[in-house]
Amino acid sequence: MQVDIANHDAIKRDLRAAGIKLVDIAAELRCPPSLVTMVSQGRRRSQEIELAIASRLDRSPAELWPDRYK
Repeated sequence: MQVDIANHDAIKRDLRAAGIKLVDIAAELRCPPSLVTMVSQGRRRSQEIELAIASRLDRSPAELWPDRYK
């Protein structure tokens, strides 16, 4: 999978603006924070994590990762 650090940074910025951290999502889903980071970066795929991140931003996963949802 293609790593998109710019998109990952944009997602983190938007989450931070909403007062949310990737580690918060990891705790909510009871998964390792590194897994949430890898999904956000594009290194891994997880529908559950993608949906959790997107829902916190009131967006769809396809909006956040358009290359994954062609």
